[in-house]
Amino acid sequence: LGNPDAKVTVTKFTDFQWPFCARSVSLIDDVLAKYPNDVKVVIKNFPLGSHKQAKKAAQYSLAAHKQGKYKEMYHQIFDNYKQLKTNEDLPKQIAAELGLDVAKLVEDMNDKSLVDLIDWEYSQLTSLRNAYPETDQYAAGVRLAVPKFFINGREPLSRSLDAFSNMIEEELKK
Repeated sequence: LGNPDAKVTVTKFTDFQWPFCARSVSLIDDVLAKYPNDVKVVIKNFPLGSHKQAKKAAQYSLAAHKQGKYKEMYHQIFDNYKQLKTNEDLPKQIAAELGLDVAKLVEDMNDKSLVDLIDWEYSQLTSLRNAYPETDQYAAGVRLAVPKFFINGREPLSRSLDAFSNMIEEELKK
């Protein structure tokens, strides 16, 4: 999301079925609105084992990306995340509303490469569990919890627009 050539990258690890991840969507929107040319956001999937529909929702979102509608699917799934628990194929309904080719979406979401990508993204965060020294104020004690954010590789101290802005401004000055 955002400017692919931006100097600052915000990475967000997320779970489509987790309320805290749903609440963080507006933070990402605010960051992109404040820094439309200077920030890109990379969304990575970290479906929690207790959320049985989260991985499938991630597959659907990546399949929607193949049709140029990732951002829209991402927003709509999070807007309706509570319904995923009882309707794991809710993204198919959303796809139809977005005007996507639903048959192609289903074919793409079942592509093993998407499952492999989600598994790889999951392993990226788990590999960071103890990757940072305790003295690094931005990354000490990386917890495996989502949403998880990194700004040019550093973890913000809080999930607020002010905290993100301070770090983004620091990165822009480099």
